[in-house]
Amino acid sequence: MKILVTGASGGYGNYAINYLKQYADKNDKIIGLVRNEQKAQILKDNNIDYRIGDYDDINSLNAAFDDIDRLLFVSVPNFSLQQNVVKAIEQSNINYVAYTSIYAPDKNKLGLEQNHLNTENLIKKTGIDHTFLRDNWYLEIIAPFLKGASDAGKLDYYSGDKKISWALKREYAEAGAKVILNKNENEILNLSGNPVTLKDLGQFTAKAMNKNIEIDEVTKDEFGKYLNNINISSLGTMIANTYQDYAINGDNGEDEANSKTFEKVLGHPLTPLDKDISELLK
Repeated sequence: MKILVTGASGGYGNYAINYLKQYADKNDKIIGLVRNEQKAQILKDNNIDYRIGDYDDINSLNAAFDDIDRLLFVSVPNFSLQQNVVKAIEQSNINYVAYTSIYAPDKNKLGLEQNHLNTENLIKKTGIDHTFLRDNWYLEIIAPFLKGASDAGKLDYYSGDKKISWALKREYAEAGAKVILNKNENEILNLSGNPVTLKDLGQFTAKAMNKNIEIDEVTKDEFGKYLNNINISSLGTMIANTYQDYAINGDNGEDEANSKTFEKVLGHPLTPLDKDISELLK
């Protein structure tokens, strides 16, 4: 069986390939899809077969998908590019697709939901067997804020008791690898951690870093002043505000999130959040 993983030089794709190397049968062939030879270097260094294909070039995708049996389709936030991938899938002999979608795409997901819903619908129309991996948020997204708070010994927040679910990218990728390898019978898999407040994340960070961190609920204006006094990039600042607003605004599916399906697919519990944070920050 030939399994192709798109986005193979990126974080999720590379993690997935490493898990597939670990779990696949010796007769299975694992191949990574990359945009160019330069992107292929990380695969060459690890003796992974690769093919060149660009989401913006359907002819390159047609060539890359030749004689592939299963595709782990790692999404990008651009529907026109994803349309090309689905068109190439239709023209191939691929018989099973696992697509990395987003958790609760019928809810507010910071504007990302429509791309995923549209792509899911296109995949359905192909008639090809598929599973939608509806992944919730990567902990890596909020990690720069947690690092800044840890370094400062102080974490302020304004999102109160509103919660968001987080897990490591590598755990989502492990789930994706197991699904594409074993052909999960479910069309939809809701993959999420258990929701926590930002205050909870502060407490997990203190435990992870083995240090005291002062944690205070403040107003949004006070939070802006706090950010000016910690070591955090402009992107990290934007993310810290965006995800708190997302939590406060609600209608995002987070209240219903839990880790049961995720852990069933993995075959083991998710890593505790304090261990996750330690892995990212140390």
